[in-house]
Amino acid sequence: MEATLPTRQKLILEHRLDIGRFLFYTNMVIGEFDEGIHVTKRNAAKAIEIALQLYGGRTSIVYISHRLNSYSMDPVGYGEIVKMFPNFIGFAVVSRNRYRRMLAAIEKLFIKKPVGVFYDLEAAFTWAEDLLLKPRE
Repeated sequence: MEATLPTRQKLILEHRLDIGRFLFYTNMVIGEFDEGIHVTKRNAAKAIEIALQLYGGRTSIVYISHRLNSYSMDPVGYGEIVKMFPNFIGFAVVSRNRYRRMLAAIEKLFIKKPVGVFYDLEAAFTWAEDLLLKPRE
């Protein structure tokens, strides 16, 4: 990932897990899953645990799925994970692959929060920062 992204976000922690790399910013988490991984709530538990420790239930966060690799996931687990984070306010998908961006339309059915789909990480950061500035209901 480029280190020169224009953002007000501060990188708090970078963590390498068995399923991929996670970057935890002030109000954003970027997940980059490894090639060929099948992501489930179970194997994502460590990343979820780290996020819960860092953000608790008060800090608003946006999750950015930086899809550099090809992998599969269990979309049914989305709803369960979202419920664990009452402070989760949005989800972004970043991919240069048209097919992977199209899959995000299916994911929107499982995530009852704003979802953005982007070609590059910079656009996702801009969208997420705008979302974080909006008043919450």
